[in-house]
Amino acid sequence: MSKSLGNVIDPLEVISGCTLETLLDKLEGGNLPPKEIARAKKDQQADFPDGIPECGSDALRFGLLAYTVQGRDVNLDMKRVVGYRMFCNKLWNATRFALQFVSDFDPTPNILEELMGSGKMAVRDKFIISRLMACCETVNDCFTNYKFGDAQQAAYSYWMNDVCDVYLELIKPVVYDKSEENKDNRWAAQAALWVAIEAGLRLLHPMMPFVTEELWQRLPGRGTLGDSEPESIMLAKFPKCNEAYRNSKCEESMDTTMNIIRACRSLRQQYNIANKVLTHYFVKIASGQLEDAAKSQTDDIKTLGKAATVDINLDEEAIPKSVGIVVVDEFTTVLMDIKGLVNYAAEIKKLEKQLRKTTGPMEQLETKMAAPGYEDNVSDAVKATNTERLEGMKKKAADIEEAVQNFKNLDEIEKAC
Repeated sequence: MSKSLGNVIDPLEVISGCTLETLLDKLEGGNLPPKEIARAKKDQQADFPDGIPECGSDALRFGLLAYTVQGRDVNLDMKRVVGYRMFCNKLWNATRFALQFVSDFDPTPNILEELMGSGKMAVRDKFIISRLMACCETVNDCFTNYKFGDAQQAAYSYWMNDVCDVYLELIKPVVYDKSEENKDNRWAAQAALWVAIEAGLRLLHPMMPFVTEELWQRLPGRGTLGDSEPESIMLAKFPKCNEAYRNSKCEESMDTTMNIIRACRSLRQQYNIANKVLTHYFVKIASGQLEDAAKSQTDDIKTLGKAATVDINLDEEAIPKSVGIVVVDEFTTVLMDIKGLVNYAAEIKKLEKQLRKTTGPMEQLETKMAAPGYEDNVSDAVKATNTERLEGMKKKAADIEEAVQNFKNLDEIEKAC
């Protein structure tokens, strides 16, 4: 491909968007011979049937940084750039959403030091600061060693996995509770959130300069942090890791908690429990550090697991028989009381319908594979594909049959209670 020939993607077309007609017209103005123009038009119609969507310069820059991991030759996938445009939207929406949590918060020039020395931080607060420090360390090391793609991935992971998926969700009930008893917890959550966002935006700024500047200027406290406060994020100091603020114990505790939460969510999905219905969970977990972690974050499990009650290592006799079970690992098992929450007859009927839809094609494939001449006339590739399909169908059928039997057993247990 050659820019002089007019058969490459113009970055401005990615930033501002471009229709298919404009792309095709541009080919006519290049130096390509008619035969090559026809081929190029066919390729562009296949690659961009609806043209190039508007992505913006931040998404393009972020996407190109991601490509530096694989080498200097880049086959640009517009879907990937569009994905980073969606990340820009996520960053914008998440930060704007978080701003309502800190609307009545007044930061100070030394807010991070004050927070870490306050003695008011919960495990979740220590976790997000520790993850921020880890991200700072990774991004700084990557920039120093010109590993821009790794820096991009570290910043992306911090925002998506740590800030948006975990911390923002965990602090909702804490920030909404404005009671006097919750005053210290609320202040710690607001301070940790402000630090996590402000430093996170500075980390992202070299990779996404425009959206980070706009969001940074909207943070509360801007213009009130003293004479040393920079006027722009461009002039702010780049974040650095403070090893004293790293907390591997809190990160491990959060890993344990998130494993339990994922099991809770899996149970809710398995039994089709509506989001508005709060459930009762029983967690069996090995004593020691794992048990301490679960007990210290019971409120967080209730928040993300949508639970009314969470009991840790309750006596076996106190756990009802009508429970759904997910085994997390050899140390942890999560149970959910489903008494009165599930219409067993309806669920069994639904599963039996799925089973009929699965067994029909499965029996047809078995008949086809058992037909005379199949072994001699069918290629090895097709036989391998059919064998794999049949095994998948058998597993699906077995799983459905197991689920049907499980519902029948639970129905009998509930009737007997």
